Parts: sequence; C-alpha cells; structure tokens
Amino acid sequence: MEAEASLGGHVPAELTEKLDPHRLVMRGTQAYQPRCIALKGTIGEAAHCGIYPQRPSVCREVPPSWEFGEPSPQCDKGRTAHGLPPLTPDDWIGMHSEPASEADTADA
Repeated sequence: MEAEASLGGHVPAELTEKLDPHRLVMRGTQAYQPRCIALKGTIGEAAHCGIYPQRPSVCREVPPSWEFGEPSPQCDKGRTAHGLPPLTPDDWIGMHSEPASEADTADA
C-alpha cells in the first residue's frame, strides 16, 4: 500500500482513505463537495498540494491539461467544478520542463 512505510509507501497514511484494495485517495476527495485534505490555499487564487512529492498514484494519474502536450479531461472536469476554465497549451508557455504551478496542480 502506498501509505505503508514498511512496503516503501510514501503517502502520509493519516491523510488517506482506501479507494480499492490496492489504491488510496486523499481524505476529503470522496465527499459530496470534494476538498482534498492536503490542498492548501484558495482554489482559483493561490492553491497547491501540500504533499505534492508524496501524493498517491490516483493523483499522479491526473496530469494537468496540456502540461505534456495533451488534454486531461479529468483535470478539466475538476477545474470546471470549481468555476475555473480548462487549462490551454498557452498556459504552459515559458514553463519548460518544470512541474505544473501549484495553483494548476491543485485545481486539476
């Protein structure tokens, strides 16, 4: 499991819930009005993942739209749910190979 240190896990166990027998999700993401427990800041202003390097695989599976040259329907859906426009290829101009900005990754 991703949160079991003895098995090489890296996700803080106290911040997770079981999604299925093999994967975890962050607490709060399965709620009626989802808000990840690790999300810091205000969505749409300045938000970021407080555990980005240790985030679980389900979070890693949702790349920000266009960060790697392709759209991400799940990212777009998340942004739309919070009243934000989907990211575009232009949002990445000048970003080079750096990770997505904190606000963009949290909103995805």
